Amino acid sequence: MFYKKKKTSRLNGFFRAEEGAAMIIAALSLVAFLSVASLVTDMGLKYHQKSKLQSAMDSAALAAVRYMPDKEKARTVALEYVEKNGYSKDSVVVEFPNDEIVRVSDSVEGKTIFASLFDIDSVKINAKAAARFVDKNMAINFDYLMFHGDSSPFNLGGHYNIGGSIFGNGTVKADGGAGSKVTGTVFAAGQAMHNQYSVSVGQLESYVNSQKMPDFDETIMAVVPTVEEGMFTKTYPHIGPNAFYLYRYPAGTTLNTFIAINGSTCCPGDFSTGYSSELLTVYGDLYVAGNFAPQCPVYVTGNVYVGGNLTTPWSRDFKVGGNCYVEGNANLQGNTGVYGEYFYVGGNLDRGSNHYLKCECETYVKGDITLNGKTEFNGSVYCNGNFKKQGSVYMSVKGNVYALETLRFESGGTVVDGDVYVYGKNCLSDDEVTNISGPFTLNGDLISRKGNLNLSGQGTYLMKGIVYSGGNLSTNQGSSGITLSGCMIAENDIKIGGSTHTYNEAGATLSLYSRKGDITLYSQQGGFDLWGIVYAPEGNVALASGDFDIHGSIIGNTITCNPGGLSMSYNDRELPYSKGVKTAVLIE
Repeated sequence: MFYKKKKTSRLNGFFRAEEGAAMIIAALSLVAFLSVASLVTDMGLKYHQKSKLQSAMDSAALAAVRYMPDKEKARTVALEYVEKNGYSKDSVVVEFPNDEIVRVSDSVEGKTIFASLFDIDSVKINAKAAARFVDKNMAINFDYLMFHGDSSPFNLGGHYNIGGSIFGNGTVKADGGAGSKVTGTVFAAGQAMHNQYSVSVGQLESYVNSQKMPDFDETIMAVVPTVEEGMFTKTYPHIGPNAFYLYRYPAGTTLNTFIAINGSTCCPGDFSTGYSSELLTVYGDLYVAGNFAPQCPVYVTGNVYVGGNLTTPWSRDFKVGGNCYVEGNANLQGNTGVYGEYFYVGGNLDRGSNHYLKCECETYVKGDITLNGKTEFNGSVYCNGNFKKQGSVYMSVKGNVYALETLRFESGGTVVDGDVYVYGKNCLSDDEVTNISGPFTLNGDLISRKGNLNLSGQGTYLMKGIVYSGGNLSTNQGSSGITLSGCMIAENDIKIGGSTHTYNEAGATLSLYSRKGDITLYSQQGGFDLWGIVYAPEGNVALASGDFDIHGSIIGNTITCNPGGLSMSYNDRELPYSKGVKTAVLIE
């Protein structure tokens, strides 16, 4: 018994020794574990903090480079974006390697968690980003000729010949009239089907991975000009009386004979001529502080200033060799010409019928413009009110047209060599903002910032730029059509309808882009030809009865297709938004 107890005691001592060693090993293991935990956790924390700082540098550089080569403005914007991301701007360095690049960098102290046990309370975190503008070209073709972005069923009906592949994020069924076909593949995130008795397809691919709606917004919208209210306001030199007026008439003077004044002339009040007067000629400037209402032909070789209203004689000439400045309204009833640098009207400008207005200068009207006769503007026209060309009269503008409120061009023909900008201020109804009846020729862009834009009536529309509507965009024409070397863009719905014949000349393109609404193509006379895309990422693209020849893609959140005849192939023309488009990108 004594021997056994002694043996057990020895074993207990052995085990106690082993337990002590295990505790030492456990303690050392805990230190190692904590060290690894410190390393892993704090490395992850450092990565998170660096990612956050890097995002701040990226956003600051991308925002700032848009203001280059204005380096001071770019620096200010960069620091503002750093602060918006929750960092102090005190340690931020903004550099400009050249006039095209902005580099933003910062160094901050990052906090630690476990490493603080080892007296490491912080780590240095550095981040930098550089940005510049580069050309960003959009491919002239999308992978699929038809893309149905929603997961709802996509039923392709009518008569069609699709010379490529189509895709749907739900079930896709190619149904339709006899002889219809899809030469490519029908891809479907659900089940891909076809009516094998009337439709032929190259291949069916069911239950493929779904795809996100393509985002072409930035690229397309980069070509749309920005329209600000300040664009519609300009200032012009005031033409006032001075010591050089050689002839002075008292206020209320009415001239009733043939008058030729060999020098500048001044009247401190109203000034007029009788109808029996044969002619009033002023070889110099004419200053009238009040109203000017001549009843005979008037020729002024210099400038004309009218402090009140100007009323020109019916069916008689009124010609100004210099600038014409009218504080009040201008009622032009005869043949009128202004040949200086500008024609300013502080009130409304009304142009009578059966005669013409010719301005070899820039024209600015603070009120409304109403034209009832043939008009030629050989410079830009600024209207701070409503611009209306009514009746069957012709108008040409060798410059830009600016209408701060509404614009309405009725039939008779309009030619604009520049751009047309409509702001839509103070409009009670979206429908009254921009309305144009053909024929209409535009060599620039047509931008209607607010409200709806409507192209209607008989005649041919020849437009070579971008057509943009801040509301809806619609066409409802007669037997003629639209030739457009650009694209039609609307914030809401686009409707190409009625008996519209929309076509393209050789080399021209026509893309339709609804940013938030639907695109509807109604019945067409003579067919609908398009080189480009039909793009409604948040709406429905509907093709009703009629014939459609589309060289490009139809891309919509949903597609409703039941045409009389649809032919689709890939586009072979360069789109207007695939060239000359620059975007800010990170280069470091």
